[in-house]
Amino acid sequence: MNELPRAKRQRDLSTVEDFYRLAKDVQRRTGQKLAADGTEDCRFHEFFGTGVAVAINAWTLLTEIDLLPDGAEISHLLWAMYFLKCYPRTEEGCSAAASDKGAVDPKTWRKHIWPVIYALSDLESAVVSSCIYCPYRSKSFF
Repeated sequence: MNELPRAKRQRDLSTVEDFYRLAKDVQRRTGQKLAADGTEDCRFHEFFGTGVAVAINAWTLLTEIDLLPDGAEISHLLWAMYFLKCYPRTEEGCSAAASDKGAVDPKTWRKHIWPVIYALSDLESAVVSSCIYCPYRSKSFF
């Protein structure tokens, strides 16, 4: 069960605790309390392949640059991050995206993860420098 009201889960959350609470659903730890920040960050990193700070930064950039797909939620970002880390079979991904209502339908799962993955790839120009510096040469290459 999500501990946050559905209306508040949309686009206005960006605290570490909010991400941890939503990540608990994907990690199937719904009934458990949040652990210490270090423990939660280790769990988050192990499950999603990155720390919560990177996930918050990605969410913030997607929101600020207006790249979020319509109806995207933080949970969809987490599903996409899980998919990118594990590249699971459809059944495993749907089970990971499960909530207290059971596994997510495969069409619903794909409907939400692929637009978020494409939006993350569109962040490339905002987060990757196009200038390559070679320390063995005296100039930069573009």
